[in-house]
Amino acid sequence: MQYVKNEWIKMWSQKNAWIMLGILLALLAFVTGMNKYYSVDSTTKEDRIEANEKWISHYNDMLNEEGLAEEDVQYYNDEIAMTEYRIAQDLPSFDAMSFSEHMELSISITIMIIGIFTVVIAAGIVSSEFGTGTIKMLLTRPVSRWKILLSKLVTSILYGATLLASGLIFSYILGIVLFNTDPTVTLSVMNGQVIEETVNTPFMEMILYSVGSILMTILFAFMIGTIFGSSTLAVSLSLFILLMGSTATMFIAQYDFAKYVWFANDLSFYAPGSMPLIEGLTFTFSLIVNIVYAIVFLAITFIYFMKRDVTA
Repeated sequence: MQYVKNEWIKMWSQKNAWIMLGILLALLAFVTGMNKYYSVDSTTKEDRIEANEKWISHYNDMLNEEGLAEEDVQYYNDEIAMTEYRIAQDLPSFDAMSFSEHMELSISITIMIIGIFTVVIAAGIVSSEFGTGTIKMLLTRPVSRWKILLSKLVTSILYGATLLASGLIFSYILGIVLFNTDPTVTLSVMNGQVIEETVNTPFMEMILYSVGSILMTILFAFMIGTIFGSSTLAVSLSLFILLMGSTATMFIAQYDFAKYVWFANDLSFYAPGSMPLIEGLTFTFSLIVNIVYAIVFLAITFIYFMKRDVTA
């Protein structure tokens, strides 16, 4: 535990860790601000009524167009009925950004940025020690090599968890301040009656599936960083392989062996709204493949580090 604490302090003493956290929060604030600026204002009841009335006016204008097909007339009448329902129930217009939509977008951005930043940290936390030569001093301590390496791996994972928690909490606070936090509803018309249904966005599922993907990314980048002595090379190679992984998988998807490739079994593909790159893959199969790859990554990392010559 002491070695993890030392690595944690060492990492946050560097500007890169703070800069990456700042970039994540700044990007989330910028995107949220843009969405708020360009979104339909639904702050007050008057704003919500005004926005809905504009849509009713638009639909009526469309109904006055000549030559409308019967199905188009029915479509616009249904839209008018649903919009009038929104006014009666004091609901925002359908194009107003909701708290759920804000959080869904923020989670996607956070996961994407963390995937890149954790590669930088995980790939550089070991290779930078070799590049500067400080690894020799580190290994002169009376402690097993595997404990030193494990402390660096745990620190990389903790940094990813810190970015994730910071991004989610920051986005949640922004969402509460800037957007309507009422439950998101979807409307439909059946037999002339407007039906209201509450939309439950599975945020926790999105996060959990993405955490599995981030963890595998860290293990892979950590392995590359341990093997290569150059921090720049380790980070560049890790980013290139990870960013090109999905593209490469699409090219080999027609072959049977493709389903055993790590990139094809990215757990984030099973998050709500996503789907695997290769047809027929299941979450259980992909989970097993990820576990096997994780064991391989860890085995290569620790065996190589334990046997690596650092006397030169």
